[in-house]
Amino acid sequence: MNIKIAKYFLLSALSLFSMGLLAACGGEVVEKVVEVPVERIVEKEVVKEVEVIKEVPIEKVVTKTEKVEVEVIKEVEVIKEVEVAAKTEAAAPEAVEVISAPAPKTEAGVAVIAINADMGDENGRNAAQASDSYKNWGVAETLFRRAPDDSHLAWLATDFSVASDLSSATITIKEGVKFQSIDGEDFGTMTAADVAWSMNDSNSATTPESIHGQAGDFAGLWGEWTAVDDTTVSFDFVQYDSTWKDDYVNQSGQAFPVFSKKAFDDKGEDWVRDNVVGTGVYQIDEWKRDESVTLKATDGTHHQFAPKTANIKILGVKEPTTRLALLRNGEVDIAHLEPKDAAKLDPAGFSKASTGAAVQLGVFFSGNLWEDTYAKGDNAGQPLPPKATFVHDIPWIGKPGTSHGEGDLEQARNIRTALAWAIDREAVNEKLLAGTGDIVHVEYFHAGHANWNSKWEYGYDPDKSFEIIKAQTVDWNKGQASAADSILGEHAFEVSVYAGPELGGGASITGEVADAVAGYWADIGLKTFTLKFSYATFRPTVVGRSNTHPWITSCDKGKASNPWHFPKGLVQTSLTRGGFSCGFESPEILGFYTRMAEAKDTAAATTAANEYLDYVYHQALQPGVVGVPDAYYFNNNKVSSFEMDKAAMASLNSLWNIELK
Repeated sequence: MNIKIAKYFLLSALSLFSMGLLAACGGEVVEKVVEVPVERIVEKEVVKEVEVIKEVPIEKVVTKTEKVEVEVIKEVEVIKEVEVAAKTEAAAPEAVEVISAPAPKTEAGVAVIAINADMGDENGRNAAQASDSYKNWGVAETLFRRAPDDSHLAWLATDFSVASDLSSATITIKEGVKFQSIDGEDFGTMTAADVAWSMNDSNSATTPESIHGQAGDFAGLWGEWTAVDDTTVSFDFVQYDSTWKDDYVNQSGQAFPVFSKKAFDDKGEDWVRDNVVGTGVYQIDEWKRDESVTLKATDGTHHQFAPKTANIKILGVKEPTTRLALLRNGEVDIAHLEPKDAAKLDPAGFSKASTGAAVQLGVFFSGNLWEDTYAKGDNAGQPLPPKATFVHDIPWIGKPGTSHGEGDLEQARNIRTALAWAIDREAVNEKLLAGTGDIVHVEYFHAGHANWNSKWEYGYDPDKSFEIIKAQTVDWNKGQASAADSILGEHAFEVSVYAGPELGGGASITGEVADAVAGYWADIGLKTFTLKFSYATFRPTVVGRSNTHPWITSCDKGKASNPWHFPKGLVQTSLTRGGFSCGFESPEILGFYTRMAEAKDTAAATTAANEYLDYVYHQALQPGVVGVPDAYYFNNNKVSSFEMDKAAMASLNSLWNIELK
């Protein structure tokens, strides 16, 4: 049988988005419908829809997708069923909306930006969780920036050195950098003491009350920073990480802003919590809580940048349709847009600006717990507790050290490989993202990178997937799959796909990608479900290493803009026991991660990253699906250009590069 011909999967997440059709096959369609809100309609050439409602303690949506019949279970409190007979005629494809660039309504000389965030409060103290946005906007600054080739560029620091045994480091701080004046008060010139104080105020190891976003990360990296003199900072590593300069003190990553220690000492904690005294090219002119921030160019000459636009206004607009409406009406000049909205813009009138920070969504095959002992901590070397994921013989989970031994590991690898080759990534990108996304073959790696090799690609070949599964000896738990109802016969099994929390979780694009993956797997004869319930309910299963469901997620490092050589795999090892995990653990991944993290240079880290990629591709532990753009779009009638720095942890930066007409 040629599985490629079997196009009956057509999930609503694909067909409704691209064609605006409802049962567009024409003719008589009989549906059994429950009169409750349903998140999406699943449609096929012949559709029979059944909905049953049960009483449960939490809300949970489960979608089962099969060849001819689709069953949707919505668990709430009341049971009510209604039979509906309907006749649906074939619908003509709707015309695609094209939005032309409007005449700007914003004030001349001011760039107005609508961002996807709440503005919160102005806050100039790191321990009180000062915003990471300051370093991206150019209000405050950190030590390094990122070059296009993933190397580092000087910012507030000019150089560094690391001890040969990786135990400590020193950083050289730039001279002559002035702090901003507030209400005419001069806070002087930045020194190493300001840098050391700003880091120590962020780090929970040195300031236990710190709630800075990276307080725990810093504590795991280094101890107290010390100002040796006005231009030198030194510190000891707690655990060396080769990307410390590329991530934790870099605009591209999870860094800290440098603030004035003099402002804190002279004006007090309450004052600095309400006033930001940084070194940036912009300073805050007005902050309206939960509404907007107005920035103006810093008086005098900045030590590095000359802003192309002196005045910036940032609006916090959480609703994506509102951001689109503001841009199309000319009420903002630049806006963060969802892919489906960006696809409506006339490319002649609008341009795209991006840090490259697309969110990669892929399938992570939980339950493959292959480490036997704790990797670190007080329990280092001690046996890990019994693994609940091995209680049942689940097709995609390999069980080392059992009666199946290496044979079970290889069989599970074959099943995962089959599932990876069953997904049409091009179609998902076209239908769900209007072609604006990236194809992702293996999570954490961008296929457009110069290091990419086609040997790491999973094509779309459902025939191959079908044949791989049929070639296995059936000794697994099949779930509720019936051989009589599947083209796989006795090889059929049941698989559920959880929609992770990224990008709206089950209610948005992640849920639609989960639906698509489940549909493709149904195409090859599997009995499939999508699971859409609160991440707060799901998270304990990944922390406790008990989850056995494949899940759609970016799993910590799934950003297209992450540098190739960055350490990968930390959350796929016992190093994070007691905390977040992708759901699987591997001693091989532990080795690759350690080599990447402890590499003395980028070349050594890249070699280890390539070997990690070889391994996870072969094992099919994290096949990717699609990268979802995280981008801004600007009105060409107001903005002539806007170039951002590449960044792993931000979708907006380098505001000093906005040039108006």
